Amino acid sequence: MIDAYHIYLNGSEVMLRRQTGWGRWYRVEDITRWQWDAGTPASLNFDAIELRKRRYATLAVHVGSALGKFMIFQLPPGLQGEQEERAAAEAQMQYQLGLNPGQWEFTLDHLPARGKVVACALRADIVARLRQVAREHGLRLLSVRPYVAGVWNAMQLRCGPATLNDGRAMMMVERDAFTIVIEKEGKMDAMSAMTHRREAEVINREIRRMAYSLGEDAQRHAYLMVAGELLPLAQLHVDKVVRHENLLQPILYADFRDLLFHPPAQGIP
Repeated sequence: MIDAYHIYLNGSEVMLRRQTGWGRWYRVEDITRWQWDAGTPASLNFDAIELRKRRYATLAVHVGSALGKFMIFQLPPGLQGEQEERAAAEAQMQYQLGLNPGQWEFTLDHLPARGKVVACALRADIVARLRQVAREHGLRLLSVRPYVAGVWNAMQLRCGPATLNDGRAMMMVERDAFTIVIEKEGKMDAMSAMTHRREAEVINREIRRMAYSLGEDAQRHAYLMVAGELLPLAQLHVDKVVRHENLLQPILYADFRDLLFHPPAQGIP
């Protein structure tokens, strides 16, 4: 049986889950969580963990928004292949955000709208450290992806595509960063991320900005996903907080999406 390990990585904490089996034997379990310092990539290690001896074991990494930057833009015409598209994304993010391509690794996701992509820049030193740790522990590194991608995909399954007449906004508040996705006319229109220090005003301010972007008629299509300990920050927007309902059936999900969805019985102080 193959052990598939998943880690969620934000600016100060690592969470580890193990996925095993298929069908009726499928299981996801929390293994442990520990602290690290994103400013010192060498502080990321698995030394305190006893991984089971398996011939094959894989690792998927879900990176919090505090460690990455996002842009959505139209690719210029005439590009040939993925390499040229990536180079165009690097140039665009360097110009717009002042990023040094040598310090970031870039991933691209194509959107249904022709020529549009979501570009994500992850710190290259952290990605390099993840590769080293995986190699040291005999894990095959399958992917390093933005954590919010899994959350956004879950919301797509719950809500379906936005209609042509209604916009939609999703605010995903992790422990140290928040990410906002705006949809208009059935397509992703904007995506941005920013770190926070758990200020009481951060959610209120960004909800107001989302409402301004969508227009008054579309405010009912604004959704809020908040890490459990940050629920008190959402007191003024209880009606927008997304809960489990029928969306999440297992207790745990390997991609950690359940961290931002809450059981119906869980109240907001």
